[in-house]
Amino acid sequence: MSGKEGPGGFRKRKHDNFPHGQRREGKDVSASSPVMLAFKSFQQELDARHDKYERLVKLSRDITVESKRTIFLLHRITSAPDMEEILTESEVKLDGVRQKILQVAQELSGEDMHQFHRAITTGLQEYVEAVSFQHFIKTRSLISMDEINKELVFTTEDSGKENKTVRT
Repeated sequence: MSGKEGPGGFRKRKHDNFPHGQRREGKDVSASSPVMLAFKSFQQELDARHDKYERLVKLSRDITVESKRTIFLLHRITSAPDMEEILTESEVKLDGVRQKILQVAQELSGEDMHQFHRAITTGLQEYVEAVSFQHFIKTRSLISMDEINKELVFTTEDSGKENKTVRT
């Protein structure tokens, strides 16, 4: 016999003692009470934060995928004539990634970036890897963080709003 069975069959669970549809004890709380209104505002604030976090995770995944595709493209370089064409194509792909990073910057405008750090880190790391690999193929030298960050400063023409910056 298993531990769930007693001498007469299945054991009753604690909540089975209460009739369905009835409350144990307590009073109804009015939906317009100050406590309920406070909890409702907290709920809306948390829902908005979770939604923003999920949007950032999706953007980060898109950045990761496009950066990986750029890296795979750069691995296809086999000869000098082939190199110029692939480097041009990789630059177009990285411009698309930068547009995604601009969307991240717009989402984070006016927010504490550290609250959303985990949502965007992987995408930014993959972007840095792709840019570093491309720069190494072009120049046979390593790229500095300042050079990477220069490409991530967005102007009003880029965003249609105020200046945004994402630091990697």
